[in-house]
Amino acid sequence: MDTSYVDCLATSPALARTERAIEIGAHLVSERDGYTHHGIYAGNGQVIHYGGFHHSAKRHPIEYIPLRDFAAGKGIKVHSEPDAIYTGVDAVERARARLGEDRYRLLTNNCEHFCTWCVLGAGHSQQVRRCLRNPWTGIKTLFALARDTFRDFARPILRQRHPPGCTTCRQRRTGLVSHFSAQNFLLSYLMGQRMSIRSNNRRRASGALKAGVPVMFAAALSACVNYAGIHSDAKTAEPQQFATQHSLPAEQGHWPAGNWADQFGDVQLKALIDEALKSNPTLDQAHARVAAAAAYSETAKASTMPRVDASYSLMRQQFSNTTFVPPPFGGSWQTENKGVLSASYDLDLWGKNREALKAAISQQQASQVDAEVVKLTLTTSIARTYNQLARLYVLRDIAQEEIAQREQIDRITAGRIATGLDTEVERKTAQANLATSRASLKSLDGQTLTTRYQIAALLGAGPDRGLQITRPTLGMGDEVRLPDNLPADLVSRRPEIVAARWRVDAMVHDVKEAKAEFYPDINLSAAIGLDAFGFGRFLTAASRTAAVGPAIHLPIFDAGELRAQLKGRYADFDYAVATYNETLVTALSEVAIQLADVHSTDDQLADSQTAQDAARKADELALVQYKAGLTNQLTVLNADVNALSADQAVANLRMNRRDQQIALAAALGGGFVDASNADSVAAPRADASAPNKPFVAAR
Repeated sequence: MDTSYVDCLATSPALARTERAIEIGAHLVSERDGYTHHGIYAGNGQVIHYGGFHHSAKRHPIEYIPLRDFAAGKGIKVHSEPDAIYTGVDAVERARARLGEDRYRLLTNNCEHFCTWCVLGAGHSQQVRRCLRNPWTGIKTLFALARDTFRDFARPILRQRHPPGCTTCRQRRTGLVSHFSAQNFLLSYLMGQRMSIRSNNRRRASGALKAGVPVMFAAALSACVNYAGIHSDAKTAEPQQFATQHSLPAEQGHWPAGNWADQFGDVQLKALIDEALKSNPTLDQAHARVAAAAAYSETAKASTMPRVDASYSLMRQQFSNTTFVPPPFGGSWQTENKGVLSASYDLDLWGKNREALKAAISQQQASQVDAEVVKLTLTTSIARTYNQLARLYVLRDIAQEEIAQREQIDRITAGRIATGLDTEVERKTAQANLATSRASLKSLDGQTLTTRYQIAALLGAGPDRGLQITRPTLGMGDEVRLPDNLPADLVSRRPEIVAARWRVDAMVHDVKEAKAEFYPDINLSAAIGLDAFGFGRFLTAASRTAAVGPAIHLPIFDAGELRAQLKGRYADFDYAVATYNETLVTALSEVAIQLADVHSTDDQLADSQTAQDAARKADELALVQYKAGLTNQLTVLNADVNALSADQAVANLRMNRRDQQIALAAALGGGFVDASNADSVAAPRADASAPNKPFVAAR
């Protein structure tokens, strides 16, 4: 730990200079005997810390405390945080946001968790990790905490042993002499020494010891099964870390809206998309997955609540003469009536059930975003298939013009044969070309019909629905310009990225749930009911039965099962992080590729239109010359083929340009906006990771 020592035991002027030397937002550490206490310096000699059991045996919330009281007669250190995400005023503001919180947990939400959350964005405790890795260290730390807590508890008791104004007590209060320390008091009590303390105070001390010993013993046992050495360094990538300045320049454009398809000005396309969103089976499947995830979340939530059950049984049974059943029931047949109302509650001290609930909520959110992915994929597929239908119609128009052109060539050839300028060879060639053009037209008609059927399937309707689709009237769409701050904002615009982020968040909570398995489980249960032989006495007071008590489960030795389970959760976390990073890289690449294709097509289209104009003029001149007998058929056919190719090239480029614009709108999210936050929903507690910060599973 890289720290610098600050003396807080000096005189008041020196302390004032020390306060001025500490930077606001600094992570302060005060050494105790066996452990450390942590706080965030808020300026003006004030520290924000998680009180916990710092003051006394009574738990305290997050609060302000003077710097001298925070030091508690010890020195303090400024803990250096080279990887700090929040510094200065930002760290203090995060600390202030949790003032008054009273959810102190020694192993999962202590003062060090609080400070690392304020500075690093995620709470963790090196002290807890050391204790879990080394059970003996954990036992010593627990005894140190118990000693300090007991000292605060016993201090008012010890003061009663001396009259007011006792010099020894006054010296002890100033910290110069320890006349009767808590350690001596504890040792004396354990050795059975008689002490002149009021009997009620002695009973309080005895009760505190008896309650503390089982807790320390249970914690020591639970440390036997630990997750030392199991961790992950995987982090989700930030879009800013990828070089995109040249490939994705800021062009002051706009993100696509939810009705992005309206830019092409085709009313029929809008109607088809609306129809598909109402009746498509694939979208229904996505909605069913969302419902299943919501049901699983409700199941996980039920685990955090008390459970109440009722049961009734009627049993006709012959009891043995040689068991615990006394005569006259032993050896006889009896009818036992038993009705029980039982209740149970898992205290969930380590947050296992709560983390399972948070993981389920994150998975539910991921499923909801997956439905948006399906929706975007569906609308994009309809738009692109509809654009393909428009392409086929345009190519069919070109094919019909070509048929008319070649029919004219055939007629001219027939006239030239009559005048002796051509032979039957030229006539058959003209007829062959005409038949080829007619075959191409029929092929386009078949493709058009197939495309109609494809659109009908996307609508979730029968093939006949496709026959009702009329010719598309698509325009070229809006000008293509990328929005500013694209890489950073894309993570909340692409539903695939948002879904992947939710799954990373779910895996974070799965890891925490697996870690909670290493700690003791405490379940409380109670039952009341009636139990009697026969029916006559069943509803009497004598048939009442009741039971109440705790059940404690301590993981001591499990042959590595819990560690293997945690390793599996970490592997799932690493996979989720890798998937998120891959999705982010793919999304950035798709935007860059579609943008490059759009610009390339625009450049090609300008040259192709020039070539088309020239080819058309050459075709017209060749036909005039052929008709006048100034050139041969081969020249005319070559010019005709060139004109046909130029027309088809321009038509395909225009359709490709529209298809690329549709794909670019989808690559930019298709109007999706993530208004939620994975941390605020799935991890409402303040020790969760910061929004839009890299996820790192707790080590």
